[in-house]
Amino acid sequence: MKYTGKLRLTLAGILMAGVAFGASIANAEPIKIVMSDDSAKVSLKGQTFEKFAEEVKKRLGDKVVIELHHSSTLFDQSDQVQGLQLGAVNFIAPTTGTYATLAKGMNAFNLPFLLDTPEKFTAAMQDETVRSIFVPQLRSKNIEPVAFWINGPRVLGYSGNKDVLTPDDIAGMKVRVQSAPVYVKTFEAVGANPVSVNWGEAPTALQTGVIDGAEVTPNAWKGSGMYEMINHLTLTNHMYSYYMVGTSKNWWDGLPDDVRSGIADALKAATDWNLENGLKMNSDDVEFIRQSGVKVHSLNDEQHAAWVAKMKPVWKELGEPLVGPEVMARLKEIAGAAD
Repeated sequence: MKYTGKLRLTLAGILMAGVAFGASIANAEPIKIVMSDDSAKVSLKGQTFEKFAEEVKKRLGDKVVIELHHSSTLFDQSDQVQGLQLGAVNFIAPTTGTYATLAKGMNAFNLPFLLDTPEKFTAAMQDETVRSIFVPQLRSKNIEPVAFWINGPRVLGYSGNKDVLTPDDIAGMKVRVQSAPVYVKTFEAVGANPVSVNWGEAPTALQTGVIDGAEVTPNAWKGSGMYEMINHLTLTNHMYSYYMVGTSKNWWDGLPDDVRSGIADALKAATDWNLENGLKMNSDDVEFIRQSGVKVHSLNDEQHAAWVAKMKPVWKELGEPLVGPEVMARLKEIAGAAD
């Protein structure tokens, strides 16, 4: 049925196996595993999904049948979580902010210039104080977080004749953002006009002038082909974007032990691959976009400090009110950040 609608560091240590025990059944029918990817097959996430599927098949062989759908052909950003909860798909990997409607504290992971490296994010995801704000909430909604994959640093791509190097330069620009408050508030803080648009609809929105630009990772700019629609890319690196691989808790807990163990091992292998290749891929993609004719801007220390100063107040607005003083203090400690 087609549904419409639209680090080798210790990232692998974030993998969480289910606690229920399932019985292994000899000569059972193959278990169908449906994976939904809202990005292109050639993107970093698309390739990581391909690696995941390959590793599952390598370990489980005829015990499973895998369906992998790319480019939002099964679910898009707006409905994939619901599809997971209903059991219509078994694995999704949207950005962490996509889950924020179910565990609002996850918005804090994307506070600008906070967990802005894979090392910081990994440390946060392993910390029990931090995990308390999202794991129980997701499990209560039939979502089991099983892995985290890196996406990359979020950068600003746009069209126009003006270089955007400081927050003053972005004033009034219509920037595509995800609908989670942290993305909206972050760009309101620098005087931009944030516009929430599903990623699958962003190319049309950019072509028709609904938006002037977007803030996504270099691999997303290249993988989507949207780099062909802009003439500037400013490496603001204001957030580091991550994907949370989620599965249905009921489905995960009910799997036979050997199948669940095989999938967990495959997730570890895919997560290791994602880290090893993701950092290089984003760097290579920036150079590819530069060579395609897009003007790529790097910020000097003074310009970078200006973005931090403008965006950091979002911490106060969406940090402690979301996660409480104890968790926010722990996030700052992990990030090595001061108020």
